[in-house]
Amino acid sequence: MTVREAILEGTNRLTGHGAETPYLDATVLLAFCMGVTKEHLFAEFLSEVPAGALENFRDSIAKRERGIPVSYIRRQKEFYGRLFYVDERVLVPRPDTETAVEATLEILDRGQTGGRSGQEPGAAAPRVLDCCTGSGAIAVTLAAERPELEVAGSDLSAGAREVFLLNARRILGRQLPFFSADILDGVPGTWDLIVSNPPYLRSDEVAEMRERDWPEPPDALDGGPDGLELVRRLVGEALYSLKPYGYLVIEVADDQNMDVRMILQDAGYEETGTREDLAGRRRVVIGRRG
Repeated sequence: MTVREAILEGTNRLTGHGAETPYLDATVLLAFCMGVTKEHLFAEFLSEVPAGALENFRDSIAKRERGIPVSYIRRQKEFYGRLFYVDERVLVPRPDTETAVEATLEILDRGQTGGRSGQEPGAAAPRVLDCCTGSGAIAVTLAAERPELEVAGSDLSAGAREVFLLNARRILGRQLPFFSADILDGVPGTWDLIVSNPPYLRSDEVAEMRERDWPEPPDALDGGPDGLELVRRLVGEALYSLKPYGYLVIEVADDQNMDVRMILQDAGYEETGTREDLAGRRRVVIGRRG
């Protein structure tokens, strides 16, 4: 069977099975099974697919038909230009979350955390915590982009801890501190900036997803009845974990944006603001502790 024929077979099998991009999924999976790039695949459209690769490809298509994300099948997901290991113990990093990384870097590059008015000679490196870190996508990206930072991650999930440490080793060549913690309960010390992509879906949304056998861990999705239960906890607990003038950066859904800004303001945070993702959705809310 040629590359072209295999892609068409995979596309036909995925069409009507919930895959939003059946052709793309089939192409990515075939490239993965053959150990080549998509670009190489297109250049070899009429070449024969090796028997072993074809068997693995058909197995992968069967998994995708059952609703398993391509990232879980491949055990990898690109985020901010780097490949992260992912499996069913953690959420698959979304491009939307890159907005939280951009917002964090913007704040840090201004040098205003902890009351700084600029990069003071001899000043201690800013301390940044990625709360509810999951795969470590945010924490590892920040550490890779700004090696001078003191970056750590925290999560309640033991599985997330293993994936986090694996990604730190693979991408950074070193470990990052990790704290097993329920939100910020169990995280020692104080921080110049806390960034988080916490669970923010409503419980009924998560229940519907579980009925559809959604493979991602529900504890990493479920934010309570209104989706903001853990956000409220984070906002309150961060008041004690942030240094004076430290920043809190939270990813939320677009329709939660104003509610989260009000939660921050009611708790006494200042300079609350919003950052939009590439689709124009209000993806990130920012507040500064007084």
